[in-house]
Amino acid sequence: MIKNIVFDLGGVLVPLNRQECEAAFGNIGFNDFGKILNEYVQGGFFLDYEKGTITTGEFRDILRGYIDNKVTNHQIDTAMGSFLEIIPDDKLELLISLKSRFKLYMLSNTNEIAMNIVKPFFNKGNLTISDYFDKLFLSYEMKMAKPDSEIFIKMAADASLEASETLFIDDSPANIQTARELGFKTLLFNRDMDLKTEVEKLI
Repeated sequence: MIKNIVFDLGGVLVPLNRQECEAAFGNIGFNDFGKILNEYVQGGFFLDYEKGTITTGEFRDILRGYIDNKVTNHQIDTAMGSFLEIIPDDKLELLISLKSRFKLYMLSNTNEIAMNIVKPFFNKGNLTISDYFDKLFLSYEMKMAKPDSEIFIKMAADASLEASETLFIDDSPANIQTARELGFKTLLFNRDMDLKTEVEKLI
């Protein structure tokens, strides 16, 4: 029996636009950003940022080393934000509906810049992001990232989750594989699916 549902953020709730992001970084002089940008897990200094081992300031400074020291924080943050599209209203409505029946959590490989952009997407009426989820588990705060098993184990311990009672939804095959190995029920999501339909099949 499913009692908990864990959602990934990017690619599940928030649509991702890789092409737009690469173009935005190209416009500020970083034409090779696509080489380190990945929908599932980042690499190099980007992964360091998502694991919280470097600060936002350090991340921006490293980027400037590839681009131009005159590029502003706002330009960098705007380019980063172009990867993230607005959450469709039907997904927010789904979360509200599920929240009355299940414990809901977010487990995301993400970073401070992205979360500052994404959090307002959840502002509907008097609701904020904390009203949709019982807890947010964010890689840069936890100092670990999917698909490593340690982040799943840490989440389960902190939230007192039984893996067998928990549905984990992600768009990364590697993340899904780790979750399955740990005993979670899983849904490998892609943007061609209807999230509500797929979730209702499994709960």
